[in-house]
Amino acid sequence: MTGVAAAAYGIVMQMYTVGFVAHVAMQGAAAALVPSSLARSGRKEARVVADRLYLWSLLVGLFIGMAQYFSLPYLIPLFSTLPEVQEAVRVPSTIACIIHVINGPRFAGEGILLGLGCFRDLTLVTVMGISIMVSTLASPLGKGLEGIMWCNLIFCAYQAISLCGHYSFFGPLSQRKRDSHLKDG
Repeated sequence: MTGVAAAAYGIVMQMYTVGFVAHVAMQGAAAALVPSSLARSGRKEARVVADRLYLWSLLVGLFIGMAQYFSLPYLIPLFSTLPEVQEAVRVPSTIACIIHVINGPRFAGEGILLGLGCFRDLTLVTVMGISIMVSTLASPLGKGLEGIMWCNLIFCAYQAISLCGHYSFFGPLSQRKRDSHLKDG
């Protein structure tokens, strides 16, 4: 790794981590609010809370991603005055902005599964996601910082789609389960 690549990696990770912290907070909120709503008011109300958390997480992700994207021309020069480093940061940090949008629903979904005690299902989704990420990192795509960020985006997109799918069709709060055999109180 060259000095430029190392500097670019550090800058991109710092920018990415700011949004990541907000997403982890949304995950914690989902892990706490959904099961407490389920215990207090039943499945129907828990589903309403979970739906609301998905929406808010998506909005938070959109806000973080867009705010970061439109701030990049001002943020990048704050981290480095070297033109080579600035150029090396542009595309990976743009990819990080897209990841923030995807991470909104992803972390809400993780929090909901954690809160509902669906640990096995979350583990299966995560293992498959990690397998996809390792495969993409081992491919030619994983050779540089830009490719590594694309690998991260693919991982996050898989996680978000899988977790939303689980919530919608297979999870304890899915419409199908509620309609088929779960009575709400």
